[in-house]
Amino acid sequence: MPPDDLANDDAVGQFSVGTVAARLGVSAATVRSWGTRYGLVPAIRSAGGHRRYSESDVSSLTHMQALVSHGVRPAVAARVVLAGGRPDDGSDRPGHQGGADDQLGSRSDGREEIPRRPGGPGGRVLAVPNGTAAARGLARAASRLDAAAIAQIVGRLLDETGARATWDDVLRPVLAAAGAAWARTGTGIDIEHVLSEAIIEALRLYRVRQWAAGPLPPVLLAGSASELHVLPLHVVAAALAERGVPTLLLGARVPGAALASAARRTRASAVFLWRQSVSDEAAESDDLTPMRPSVQVVVGGPGWEDVELPPSVHRAPDLDSAVNALEAAAQA
Repeated sequence: MPPDDLANDDAVGQFSVGTVAARLGVSAATVRSWGTRYGLVPAIRSAGGHRRYSESDVSSLTHMQALVSHGVRPAVAARVVLAGGRPDDGSDRPGHQGGADDQLGSRSDGREEIPRRPGGPGGRVLAVPNGTAAARGLARAASRLDAAAIAQIVGRLLDETGARATWDDVLRPVLAAAGAAWARTGTGIDIEHVLSEAIIEALRLYRVRQWAAGPLPPVLLAGSASELHVLPLHVVAAALAERGVPTLLLGARVPGAALASAARRTRASAVFLWRQSVSDEAAESDDLTPMRPSVQVVVGGPGWEDVELPPSVHRAPDLDSAVNALEAAAQA
């Protein structure tokens, strides 16, 4: 008898773990973990005892996946889904990514509040309640898919206020609005993609303008073996560039062995490993391949929430913590 994640769907409206995982774009282990850890379990069992998910179950898991993929802590996302609503503490906000203890942010002034009406004021323009004038301008540029204007706005802000203020005051609220609009309506993924790519382009150009020759070894920045979202890596790189710390950005889905090899070949002083979403335990162990003793390993992102880390690994709760730890390792 085939395992339940590979079994055929033998009834209309009933789906195996593997089918559900494929529809969500996550691993079967992740779907199972959401059941065992957070109570999102199917109510149906096949005649052979296999778990079967109904359309309603799939809808709930889709909501869970949308929240988690935008940085909401899995435990908080599950509570939202099981309650059929949203908590009032702001912890489900995509840009907030589960609170200041879980992501590259440090503000809790409410600027990232999710717009509650589809489209928000102004029709198709992203609503950024309580946002700054710069955030509203960036939202308008994103809504009309004007990548050049987005890059220009972000570049000017970086030059005027630096990476930290630009991220906290402008980028996070607008990214939160875009992510929330997509999670709520299922539309606007084009806006979110253009916005993210233009922001990354502006961060790259800003980082190049900060570069200066120096004796410090590089800090390696990478997404975990299962992570596709790497915008936070560009924010960290920009903040380190402001402090004169050279970086080498390896991008998304970097296996632990490859990261360790790169650290050895470049004589890196530290590595920063970002994980925004949860993944299965096999990937977790592969991500943290042992490094040379002299290499400081720093991890960030809500995907590390339930992972037991070695004592030598520094868990960064926010942007400042990550940048400070990485700069200290480079200086040492």
